[in-house]
This record gives sequence, C-alpha cells and structure tokens, in this order.
Amino acid sequence: MSGSDSKDIAGLLKRLRGEYGQSGPVDSSPVLPPIDVAEPILGEFLRAFLAWESTGSRAQVALKRIEDSVVDFNELRICLPDELIRLMGDRYPRVEERALRMRASLNDLYLRQHAVTLEHLRDLPTKDAKGFLESLDGVPRYVSSRVLLICLGGHAAPVDGRICRRLVEAKLVDDAAAPESAAIMLEKKTRTEDLPDLYRLLQAWADDAPLTASEAASETHGKNGKREPRVGSSSAGSEVGRKKPRAASGASKEKTAAKKKADS
Repeated sequence: MSGSDSKDIAGLLKRLRGEYGQSGPVDSSPVLPPIDVAEPILGEFLRAFLAWESTGSRAQVALKRIEDSVVDFNELRICLPDELIRLMGDRYPRVEERALRMRASLNDLYLRQHAVTLEHLRDLPTKDAKGFLESLDGVPRYVSSRVLLICLGGHAAPVDGRICRRLVEAKLVDDAAAPESAAIMLEKKTRTEDLPDLYRLLQAWADDAPLTASEAASETHGKNGKREPRVGSSSAGSEVGRKKPRAASGASKEKTAAKKKADS
C-alpha cells in the first residue's frame, strides 16, 4: 500500500456517505441491550458474534430469537451447540462454527470471571480490554474489534470476510488480503474519530453485497433439509427454544419499563 491510502479511504468514505447517509447508528439495533439491560457489553458481544460473516438484518432476526428463548446469558452459555444452531436457524451462515465459537467463548468467560459478564472491561485500560477480548476462546477478531469500537471507544476496525471483499473491490487491499491484515491497514490509515462511521458504512455496503458461492451453498443446504439440528435432552439447556414463564428479575423489570416508556 502507498502513502495515498489515507486519501483512498477518505474518498471511499465520502462515496459511501453519499449512498448510505452522512451519519447514523452503526446498525439498526434497538437502543436497549438484548437479554439483560445490565450487560450492554455482553449484549454487543452477542450481536457482533451474529453479525460476523453475516448481515446486520439477519443478525437482528437471530438475536430476537435468542432473546425470546433464554432467561439470561448464563442459560445461553450452557446451551449445547445443536441448541444454539436451532436458535439461530440451520440456514444461518457458518452456523455450526458460529455455535461452537460462541459456546467456547462464553464458557471461557465464565471460567475466568466466575460470572457471564464483560462489564469489568470498563475499568480496564483500552489495551488490556482489547487483550482480554482477543484472548477469549473462539472469538474472531471482528467480534473483539466491534465490541472495542462500539462499547469502549477503542481504536479498532471490525473486518470480516464480507467487508474484506468490499475493500478488495475498492482496491484498498490486495486480492489475497485476509480480514486481519485489512483491519490492521484501516486502523493505521484512519483517524480514531472516523472509525465508527467508516465501520458503519462498510458494514452497510457489505450487507448489500450478493451472496458468494459458499454462502449460497449454505442457504441451499438448510433449505433442502439435509440437516436437522438435534436438541439435547441431557442438559439444563434442553428446554431452550420454548420461552419459559418466570418471575421478573430486577433487570427484566427495568427492561420492560424502559420498553413501555419507549412505546408511549
């Protein structure tokens, strides 16, 4: 890459602002964090996991299904992989890999913190928070970067394969570039204050990209019904997928009240 990279990025930023708007939220996600309003970082962590190698709209649908099916993040943690696949839908992109990664990361988090929470990251220096997120078992760089950027104001560029292909199309990276190297390039060439909007626009642009052959094959695989995820019967997570009646906790009461206020 040459010294004109920053100008090339600025040019792309200008063009995408013309297509997708000058400003706005990173995605169309609701204001309230999913599942537990007391865990906004963990909520974004889950949202980022669903957006990775997918689209914002599909992630939001899967997030709603998960939110309607589990009581809290600990119940999500104990779900079997097949239960997570059932919640996301077996046509979801890279669903098996995603389920394994998500389960591994939540269990690693629990082992380290003795709780399913990421709120302690607010008290850490950005460098340490980044190191913690990146060291969690199974977490893609896109996920840790998105959480760092959106929740902690860190200097990070979330790039997955879909965004990387758009960067190749814009001739900002070589054809053989990996998402990790593309992310490093963006972080080096983009000002911190511009990264949130750059990511917002790149994500929107990537979401509009046509399916690749492998993504289309994933769609067909699920559509043909060749794989039926099996819901485990030997764990506490085996009831996942059916909303259970429960007494409202303090967090859920707060969330319900906030939703009612927003609706009025």
